[in-house]
Amino acid sequence: MLDYFFFMFCYLSVFNLKVKGLNGFFYDYMDLDNTNSIRGICVWMIIFCHKTRYGIKKNYLYINITKNFGQKVVSMFLFYSGYGILESIKKKGITYIKSLPKKGAILFLKTQMILLIFLITFIFLFNIKITLKHYFLCLIFKSSLESSNWFSFTIIVLYFYSYLSFRSFKKPNFFSIIIISFICSLHVIFVYNYYYPKKIYAVDTVFCFVIGFYFSFFKEYFDKVLLNSDIYYFGIISTTILIYYKVFDNNNNLIYISITNILFSLLIVFITIKVKFSNSALNFLNSHSYSIYLLHRLVMSVCYRKQIFKNSEFIQISFEFTSIFLISSLFDKYTLWIDKLFKKKYNEIESIKYIPLNYINYNSLNYTNMK
Repeated sequence: MLDYFFFMFCYLSVFNLKVKGLNGFFYDYMDLDNTNSIRGICVWMIIFCHKTRYGIKKNYLYINITKNFGQKVVSMFLFYSGYGILESIKKKGITYIKSLPKKGAILFLKTQMILLIFLITFIFLFNIKITLKHYFLCLIFKSSLESSNWFSFTIIVLYFYSYLSFRSFKKPNFFSIIIISFICSLHVIFVYNYYYPKKIYAVDTVFCFVIGFYFSFFKEYFDKVLLNSDIYYFGIISTTILIYYKVFDNNNNLIYISITNILFSLLIVFITIKVKFSNSALNFLNSHSYSIYLLHRLVMSVCYRKQIFKNSEFIQISFEFTSIFLISSLFDKYTLWIDKLFKKKYNEIESIKYIPLNYINYNSLNYTNMK
């Protein structure tokens, strides 16, 4: 039955699909509408990848299809985020740069609210005792209650790293990108050795965020090659795929895994030059991607632990997906007061135009722990 739902979402993804013919290209392949659709696809793939942790006993076909994706889906979000942040800085300059810490703070508050929802569920629904120490570790992202706290931690600190790297410059320049590359390198070293010791999945997508900056900075030059002709285009894709599978065999090494994540992100970008995914369903998934990412495992955990609709797999899966989308939408709707609060304070302190959270690319950072 899960295969049925998986292919249903595959069909949903290709609805209204557009493909360019010979020597035809979508020159707007990195526009927000197009990247939103790709992130929408990544959102539902995240749900399916995590579904395998909750009572899946059959060897479903979709598991074999997605088993090698791992953190690759996350890398797509981080790549688009790095690209989107630099594009926003190009357009809005210092105004956008100053808003980055506020956006990180908003995500932090929303993450803590979701953590509280997990806590209440575990205590009152599952009768699981949570110590004060455990809860405190969750607050600082050192532990979790089945939510992927490592990812929230990564998203939030990347906002602050971006602020530190660009704050001294009114316009983006290559030196600021070098700075964030250096900071992210230190982040990977520190987190991998101390904060999340030897947990590769906590750091192997960080450099995709950095590559997004480089792609934005050099996009004009990349386009001259990629959009020149099909010979150049397919030549670059073939080379990327060859390198990907050559490096993929070393899948237990942080460096090699990080490289494959980067190559995977670039391959998806290359595909969107010829293929355009665009429909309202994918845009909806992307618009609630952060809350879906953090809340979907709570819904699955409740259904699995309480054996809800255990006698009907079709009804159970339908209930899970409906609940995930509904709860995530409601959470986003009823947490708008956080944005309004920061809007008021931000205007009072900075005396510059505040950029609402829903207008920025924060959920392009979003996505999932596939481990």
